[in-house]
Amino acid sequence: MNLDAAAAAARQGFLYPAVIVHGRDLEARREAALTIARTLLCAEAPELRPCGVCRHCRRIAWPGAAAETAEAPFHPDFRVLERDLKTSTSVDSVRELLKTAQFSPFEARGQVFVIASAETLTGEAANALLKSLEEPHTTAPRHFLLLAPSRLDLLPTLRSRSLAIFLGSAVPVDPAAVEAVARPFAAALDAYAASGAAIHLLSAAGALSAAGGWEDPRAMRPWVLAAAVVLRTLGAGSPQGVSAGGGQNGTASAPPADSGRRPPAPTPASARPARLAFAEALLTAPAMRLRGITAERILEGLVARHLA
Repeated sequence: MNLDAAAAAARQGFLYPAVIVHGRDLEARREAALTIARTLLCAEAPELRPCGVCRHCRRIAWPGAAAETAEAPFHPDFRVLERDLKTSTSVDSVRELLKTAQFSPFEARGQVFVIASAETLTGEAANALLKSLEEPHTTAPRHFLLLAPSRLDLLPTLRSRSLAIFLGSAVPVDPAAVEAVARPFAAALDAYAASGAAIHLLSAAGALSAAGGWEDPRAMRPWVLAAAVVLRTLGAGSPQGVSAGGGQNGTASAPPADSGRRPPAPTPASARPARLAFAEALLTAPAMRLRGITAERILEGLVARHLA
């Protein structure tokens, strides 16, 4: 889901209680959280939310964004939990936030709680939050917005109970580069489907590897490109989670008009789940790269695991 669709759901009161806001940069995620919070708590009619001028909209602001004066905006039903430790968000800070979530709203019709760096939640903190997500407020709407660079940075238990809003890739990828790699990758998979020979899976991994950029083990760009290539072969652009063209809605751009070659054929419906799982695995693969495993071996292993 993109931000516009989430705002539309919030206007009608249909937004899921737990929402992961991921993608883009930190500032974009903060602005998205403010937009959602204002939409949820705005005093105007649904079609006018967020109005930006009602007593709720005007007072919903990121902590520290304004000078600490008597005029600094504050809303008792909008709370932000920032990372309290050097590298993590502690269970104590989460539990303190959850105490507030046990009360009814002070002024608005609901409450909004933002976890500013959800990727830094400790395991204990994530489990404490999970318990609250499983026990929704019964008398008033209560929403938790979990901000993170990627939804994959959160525990699977949190992801399974949350709606993901993707703001766009922080690492834009050239559509022409995606198209150039997608053709040999798709051809190798088509050959494997026709013959069952494992050599074609190695060719598919080799097509991804040939895109280059693997020299820096910390680089995210080649993995994003590889995931975008896999999604391109689905035949319907990039779904939520990867932005092949760097667009806000996470959709891949069309192939260049002068490419002179047809794009990959759409993937059969039976193969789509495996391709999607493969694309997701590519975005978590840098952790293996940092352990000293070469990119070529990682790609071959992931291809065998998900596409064989």
